[in-house]
Amino acid sequence: MLGVNRPEDLVKLGISEWKRGARGILISGGYNREGKLPIQPFLWAIRELKRIGFIISVHTGPLDKKEAQDLGKAGVDIADFELMDENSARIAKGLNLSLEDYLRGMEDLSGEGIEVVPHIILGLPGSREGSLAGYIDIIRELKIRRTVILGFIPTPGTEFSDETAPSPETLRRAAEELRKVSRVSLGCMRAPWLKREYDRMLSGVVDRIANPHNSLNLERVEACCSIPEELIDRFI
Repeated sequence: MLGVNRPEDLVKLGISEWKRGARGILISGGYNREGKLPIQPFLWAIRELKRIGFIISVHTGPLDKKEAQDLGKAGVDIADFELMDENSARIAKGLNLSLEDYLRGMEDLSGEGIEVVPHIILGLPGSREGSLAGYIDIIRELKIRRTVILGFIPTPGTEFSDETAPSPETLRRAAEELRKVSRVSLGCMRAPWLKREYDRMLSGVVDRIANPHNSLNLERVEACCSIPEELIDRFI
């Protein structure tokens, strides 16, 4: 991903990429100690990108109603929203948040007309057995159209370096349950040493795979795996 430190730099980057053929932009973190994306200073830049014609996705992090309203007014199209339970938020993220906090954030974003795409990280440290059922209830309740599943990546030199990446079977079982209530994408975050196995095992379950292994013969679209169906033509 490309880094920008100032709103005007984001606009300049957008103009440059638009001229090169880009039609969508994903805005992500770093995040602050509350797990929030410090996006307020960039809202005017997002409005300018929207005026140019970009489809805009944001990795929001947890947020309140006012922050959701600000994103809606700025013209954000899609919120890529990490969904996790209280234990995972505390252990993996150091955040004092409950599943209900995440639910409220999703409701607030949906209320602003923003397409909410939950991202569920399988194998996340602290994740409790049965958490997936709670996520499915939320996805069903909010009539979410698409969910992205990810696989935790143990990273050397970090607190969780000794954890184990989830098995391909774990991701497949989760995808099979999730697709009962929404469409499912296999997202970017998954252990590279298991990528071939993940992609092969899930290719018949999910309908999108981000950056698929080159052994798979799939139609390729240069877009984020969370883009709504009605916008895909913008990227073909």
